[in-house]
Amino acid sequence: VKEVIIEISEKMLGVTAVMKNDKLVGIVTDGDIRRMLKKYENINGLKAKDIMTTNPKTIGADVLTIKALKEMRANSLSQLLAIDGEEYVGVVHLHNLINEGIL
Repeated sequence: VKEVIIEISEKMLGVTAVMKNDKLVGIVTDGDIRRMLKKYENINGLKAKDIMTTNPKTIGADVLTIKALKEMRANSLSQLLAIDGEEYVGVVHLHNLINEGIL
C-alpha cells in the first residue's frame, strides 16, 4: 500500500491504476486510502488488491473530452481511466479539463 500512496501523491491525480500481468484490474483512489486508514489499525501487510475498486469506469483513449465529462458527471466521478482496447493509457481528470479551459 505504501507504493500506492506514494504514486497517488506524486502524480497528484487522486487515483492510481492497479495492474496485474499488464491488465487493468482496479483502481485505488485517495478516498480508498482515507477509508483504509479509518478502518484498519495496522496497514502493514495490506496490498492494493485489499482496498482497490474492481471494474473501474473507463473510457476509450480516442473519445472526445466532452463525452468523458458527461460520463464523469453521470457517475459522480472526478477521473476516468483511459484505455486503448485492453491497454491502460492514462487518466482523464476533471481538474485537467478545467485547467485546459474545456469547462
